[in-house]
Amino acid sequence: MRKTACSLLIAACASIANADHPIIISDVSGVRGGPITVTTEARALSVQWSDKDSHRWSARFSLDSAQPLISMIAVDGKAIVTDAIPLYRCATGKRRGGWDAFFDFPPAAAGGTRQYVEEFHPTRAIARTVGNRVEVKFNGMHLGIFHGDVRYTFYPGSTLIEQTALLSTDEPDTAYYYDAGLTMSSPRDIRPGGNMESSLLFYDPNGKLTQQTSPYGPERRTLQIRYRALAVKMGSGSLAVFPPPHRFFFARDYTTNQGYAWYSAWRGQVGLGVQQYPDDNTQIDPWMNAPPGTVQEMTLFLLPSADAEETALQQALTYTHQDHFPHVNGFVTFAPHWHPAYTVQEMEKGSAWVPPFKAIMETVGIDSAMIMDFHLDGHPGDLTDVRLNELKEYYKACRAQSDPKFLLIPSEEANVYLGGHWGIAFPKPVYWMQDRKPGQPFKSAEPGYGDVYRVHTPDEVWDMVKSEGAWVYQTHPRTKGSTGYPDKILNTDYFRHGRYLGIGWKSMPSDLSLPQLGERAFKTLDDINNLGFHKHMLGEIDVFQLSATDELYGLLNLNYLRLPKLPDFDHYDEILQSVKRGDGFISTGEVLFEDFSLQPIGTDRVHATARVSNTFPLRLAEIVWGDGIHTHREQVDLSMSDHFEDRLYDWESRTPGWAWARLEVWDVAGNGAFTQPIWRDSGH
Repeated sequence: MRKTACSLLIAACASIANADHPIIISDVSGVRGGPITVTTEARALSVQWSDKDSHRWSARFSLDSAQPLISMIAVDGKAIVTDAIPLYRCATGKRRGGWDAFFDFPPAAAGGTRQYVEEFHPTRAIARTVGNRVEVKFNGMHLGIFHGDVRYTFYPGSTLIEQTALLSTDEPDTAYYYDAGLTMSSPRDIRPGGNMESSLLFYDPNGKLTQQTSPYGPERRTLQIRYRALAVKMGSGSLAVFPPPHRFFFARDYTTNQGYAWYSAWRGQVGLGVQQYPDDNTQIDPWMNAPPGTVQEMTLFLLPSADAEETALQQALTYTHQDHFPHVNGFVTFAPHWHPAYTVQEMEKGSAWVPPFKAIMETVGIDSAMIMDFHLDGHPGDLTDVRLNELKEYYKACRAQSDPKFLLIPSEEANVYLGGHWGIAFPKPVYWMQDRKPGQPFKSAEPGYGDVYRVHTPDEVWDMVKSEGAWVYQTHPRTKGSTGYPDKILNTDYFRHGRYLGIGWKSMPSDLSLPQLGERAFKTLDDINNLGFHKHMLGEIDVFQLSATDELYGLLNLNYLRLPKLPDFDHYDEILQSVKRGDGFISTGEVLFEDFSLQPIGTDRVHATARVSNTFPLRLAEIVWGDGIHTHREQVDLSMSDHFEDRLYDWESRTPGWAWARLEVWDVAGNGAFTQPIWRDSGH
């Protein structure tokens, strides 16, 4: 009892002292000499650095907790941002189906959901050098059930500033999403009558550069924008804000642009930020995962500029190549698993109709797409000529949209016999039905179609696959309609067969405590390859119809396949043969392998070389390997990398008893590129 009373007295005294002297205690002992310096005064901590054009930048943080956290961000002594405060909101719910569940809509849980706005009362600031960067971290951030710090990261030669809330919860089964922003003082925008005349700039969903002046009112106003970035004129320059381009989004079946940006302008204050939504009017909106004790990284990027807001906005877009996957010499891009319902629309509109998805895919940098019609459209279960005619139109329509610059590959996502959902692609038009009537044969010649297969068992499916040279892979393994798969079919002859390519990879589910995306698919691949399989991943998107205003890029990844040129429609099997060889990599677009190699050195080492191009500064590389029982990771710190680099890396990892190995590279925004596995027993 005496100890408790004493503790309460100390806490009370500390609270009174903090109220009387709200000073944030700073520690800069971790800062080393380098391109970014940190200085402290009685009530301020300042960061100084230069950009690529040798302009001198500074960020001044107040150490008076009663004042706005960011006193000023300035260039060459001229203030751009003043009196700024980080803003965070979140909603939380309960995960009921496990961390990999997709059909697990938190608002539908019995306990409902909760919404929170931050409470931020910092008492301590710690600055340290990490590689060539400097981090300044403030404690005292509370966001409902989350608690932790706010960190600002500065990069040499760049005006990019990363604002990240580092928050944890001890509550089990937490699902959540977050909004992030920055509110700033802007007295120059004040007009008579309490009005604000703040100048915002963004690209509207159709790609038109749009300037907007804030209307009267205190509300946060939602913006549907392209490229996820918006800019505002501030002080002597401007400021753009944007989220991590892929990591910010949790998986959805649709790419509709819900309006992921917001702004406010009211009584001398301007706010900019990004936001998520609790639902899209479906029950298929799984939110993000926050396992207990993990540190969730809720990031917003700030990009101040000494120039007008159009300059800041254009600079922001360079980090995603303006939402375009760049061409890499010697590689062809490939994107499987789309459900555009193309065939049934083409049958209605006529053969001259060009589907809107073609231009969208070409614009984003897709050379070849493998669509999967008859998934909630058409008549995949029909046992008459209706099914056969739809297939005939499907093959004809895909051929019609293929040309020397774009290849459209027909395939289907089936859910019969083999277990879970699985994609199947034939090297040429093949007619098949997913069941048969009593007395019908497994295979017969039919006028107008040639051989027609009618499958009724897994063995018959696989006989058809082998006879026609088809390829199969498990779509969205261990989640959605493939929950429990491929684990339940590992002992089948067909899964062990070489024409069962492997599994799909997608950033699903989301866990912002991890530096990489897509942990579910990685773990699935590593688990099965530790059992002696030689399986690969296909980067997939798994979404339905597209429109030109959609937010596609944030949900997209592409396969880069090592091929000399794009094959024509009659030779599209070359795409799938390349997947089978594993001669390529998967990328989110910002990190690319211009070339790469993984080679064994004896029996206990793997040597990796990679020419890596990146937009955001890199975070880490990993050589991942398995010994037939366990998966191991050797992490390489890349915190000395710069933004917009093209650099050759050379790594060697000790891998005793290794059976397979692969390479991953990730940047500070969670974007990455990774190779397919190599195997020691395959002669690679």
